[in-house]
Amino acid sequence: MSSDTAVSAQPGQSHTLKIEKLAHGGAGFAQIGGVPVFIPGTLPGQKVSAVITKKKENFYEAKLEKVLMRSKDEIKPRCIHVGECGGCVLQHLSYNKQVKYKEDIVRETLEHLTPVDAAVRKKLEGRILKIIPSPQVFYYRNKLELTFGYGEMRSEVQQAKIPGGKPHRIYFDENPGIGFHQPGQWATILPISECHLYDEQLSSLVSDVKRFMKENSLTVHNPKTHRGMLRNLILRRGIHTEEQMICFVVQARKKELEPLFQKFLKFAGRPHLKSLLVVEHFGLNDKPEAPKIHALVGETWISERLFDLTFQISPFSFFQTNTLATEKLYSAILAAADLSPKDTLLDVYCGMGTIGQYLSRFCEKVVGIESHPSAVEDALRSAGRNRISNISFYKGKAEQVLNQQLRAGGKYKFNVIIVDPPRVGLHPQALSAVITHRPEKIIYVSCNPATFARDLGEFLKNGYDLRTVQPVDMFPHTAHIELVALLQRK
Repeated sequence: MSSDTAVSAQPGQSHTLKIEKLAHGGAGFAQIGGVPVFIPGTLPGQKVSAVITKKKENFYEAKLEKVLMRSKDEIKPRCIHVGECGGCVLQHLSYNKQVKYKEDIVRETLEHLTPVDAAVRKKLEGRILKIIPSPQVFYYRNKLELTFGYGEMRSEVQQAKIPGGKPHRIYFDENPGIGFHQPGQWATILPISECHLYDEQLSSLVSDVKRFMKENSLTVHNPKTHRGMLRNLILRRGIHTEEQMICFVVQARKKELEPLFQKFLKFAGRPHLKSLLVVEHFGLNDKPEAPKIHALVGETWISERLFDLTFQISPFSFFQTNTLATEKLYSAILAAADLSPKDTLLDVYCGMGTIGQYLSRFCEKVVGIESHPSAVEDALRSAGRNRISNISFYKGKAEQVLNQQLRAGGKYKFNVIIVDPPRVGLHPQALSAVITHRPEKIIYVSCNPATFARDLGEFLKNGYDLRTVQPVDMFPHTAHIELVALLQRK
């Protein structure tokens, strides 16, 4: 069925479609009878056959069946796992087109989703600066997390052994491996043999880990039965320091692990290895809330530098995954803030305090707010190591700290407020509190243009003008977009 003649579509129908552009999230955008269709894995300029999978109120979702005509911007991806793991959704698109797509998405998102009058939205387009590309396009990630698991989860229903008992399902632990969870597949993994986003030594390390699993007959965690030892493998590296961390997350107590520590020490001879860890974790989530860490080699952290500052990064620390692009991002934040030596700066959602520490030399005082206790500990430790004396941190949720310890009219008068919220954007109470402080400038660092547009509408309605929006590509080959926005009080 062709899009030229179709005015309606139903799940299960195939359509021939021309991809017009990329939408937020990286899916190709086409139309059937004027209704948007989103098709993951497609590129602008392609002609494709796609089958409708979902019919929503105002759009369709579809699955690519076959590419009938290639795009002129299409390239051959490096990785054999493209299209399977769900990570590099843009690796088959030339990099100069990737960054143009991301800049266009920021522009379209602000113009269409900012909840203000259409005349005001139209002016926002002129505030968007040319995107800053990533200095490194491949092998840029300083952290990678892999999951031990099974590519398939074979099971059988076993009848009850006693009369009247209920049958139950049993799962078979067969062909364990290591890889990524595919989108929507939490119980199984895609075994991988290469990844072109992390260190080039990854392939050899994955091979070593597979051999290690086989030689030592260590069980792999089964998320259905919650049995099995090996759960996750976390790899971190310092781009500037070349220090590396290998961290095995396991479901086992120390008394069970001690006889195995010598086996894990097999990895101790790797070049630049500064931290070899084994972490106990019995929770249901992948990330442990209160990890018990055993350091077999070195410390429980590695060092990394941003500019002339040094930070200690533990296995579960939040630290931007693209070090070289992070320096570009922080330079954009500094340019937007345009600090003076008398300014007092508030850094909301500060994580381990990297932004605040970088900016501390340009102002009188920095105050950070962060809810995760371990991140606050990292921030205090690194501030001490960097000999920064004009920074302090408040532990707690942003909305609570802003409305209690750091209320407007209280101890501090903040000239500049930086917010770097998670993908969901600012908590409404945090947003309201920031406005109540009435800083001269607000720097909004966002990893989600849609929630930024939502929050921007509130700032525009409450006495602020949008001066600039600087997109930064932190994650080549993915659909993720970072931006730095400057808002000035009227």
